[in-house]
Amino acid sequence: MKQAVVVIHGIGEQRPMDTLRGFVEAMIPTDTPDGKPLYWSKPDRLSRNFDLRVLKSSGRTSTDFYEYYWAHKMQGTKLGHLLGWLWDIFKRPRRDIPDAIVPIWRSTRWTVMVLLLLIASGTLASIWGQFTPDDNPFALIPLLLAGIGLGLRYSALSYLGDAARYLSPNPQNVMVREQIRADGVELLRALHNQGNYERIIVVGHSLGSVIAYDIVGYLWHEHHDQLTLVTPSSRGLAARYANREPLQPVVKNALPTAGAMLDGSLGSTLKFREQQAEAFIEQRGLGNPWRITDLVTVGSPMAHASLLLGRSVSDFKQRIERREAPACPPTEDTQGYGYNARQPLMLGQKPFTPYYLHHAAAFAVTRWTNLYFPSPFGLFGDIVGGPVKPVMGNGVLDLPVTVGKWKGWLARSWFSHTHYWSERGGAQGYLGALGEDERAITQGPRPSATEALRWAIDLKGLRRFRNVGAKQSLAQAGA
Repeated sequence: MKQAVVVIHGIGEQRPMDTLRGFVEAMIPTDTPDGKPLYWSKPDRLSRNFDLRVLKSSGRTSTDFYEYYWAHKMQGTKLGHLLGWLWDIFKRPRRDIPDAIVPIWRSTRWTVMVLLLLIASGTLASIWGQFTPDDNPFALIPLLLAGIGLGLRYSALSYLGDAARYLSPNPQNVMVREQIRADGVELLRALHNQGNYERIIVVGHSLGSVIAYDIVGYLWHEHHDQLTLVTPSSRGLAARYANREPLQPVVKNALPTAGAMLDGSLGSTLKFREQQAEAFIEQRGLGNPWRITDLVTVGSPMAHASLLLGRSVSDFKQRIERREAPACPPTEDTQGYGYNARQPLMLGQKPFTPYYLHHAAAFAVTRWTNLYFPSPFGLFGDIVGGPVKPVMGNGVLDLPVTVGKWKGWLARSWFSHTHYWSERGGAQGYLGALGEDERAITQGPRPSATEALRWAIDLKGLRRFRNVGAKQSLAQAGA
């Protein structure tokens, strides 16, 4: 049995496979003591990009690492795309700006206002004859603006331009957004259709985490109401049901109960995650083909989702309430996270009404872990990422991380955004402490970003979900 990890890169002029190779070398050792590599490369038959490869780990637990590469779809970004997006953010009122980036938003506003004031003052002074053209101290302002423009053109455009086009649903960006999402969904769909992956983990960095969130939510639409083994001919399920064994106790009761108890504490989040895993196993046992157990976001702008994905804070909250934006825990309906089928079916000699998770309940069966470098006052650390839980729900496990003692300064700089898996070596200490002691996170030292990422992906976790295959086989045999 195998599992797949899909890595989605972030903004910038990325080259194919650069992100994936660095990621895999941080997650697993590159060589064993005898010099044999612990992973190798093979053709990626699911992609139309000939530069992409699948990196396959060796050992008892086989893992295939895929990269979803989308940078080439962002060609043709113009300065107007970026300026239009920045202007939309610039003009929003304070109540619609996340607290983490308020200092940057305010400083940018004041800088622009001062420049406009200087330009206006210099122009009026020149008109009134207070300065001669040669002695006008404001004559350097156009040069300053030209320098800022060049900076935006040749540096910010290469990075923020990607965010501007993907996050802004303007008509000129719609085709690019649709191509990126459609190809991402197609990759995940192909991995599901392979039929030999018991588990899929999706990892998104920076803007790639927004893409990951989108495509996981869209693909769930195809799977939320599929319980293929719940049929009149399923003798194994019929026997269980005849013995009064509930077939969906987790998604109908245990999971919503754990969701109702979420209070922002680590303990309640861990209990909810446990029920998410149980819900995944329960759904699989009834024939649901969904395979994505985990979404892992690192340096994610989803921390500012109300700013980037909505017109205002209230607008984004309404989208979650209307189930347009999947939340974690899922938005509740009158019957929990789902609904009953319209018509019961005969399961053996008794009628049974299947319970379906609704179309925005992907995170009923998929755990969401978010890693970020804290950014106090929006000035130190990763200003792009941040805690996602306040925006997307208390079911998200937020993990503040660092880079390591000798690189502690890096975790407090803007450069930290690209160092979530820059360290190499073993992952000791933190891996066993997270589920055992809440103080290890809330009061103890921050874990290394690479160690926390290894824990979140949990390549050894496939063993837990292997039992699903056995249960499914038994059910099919009983049918």
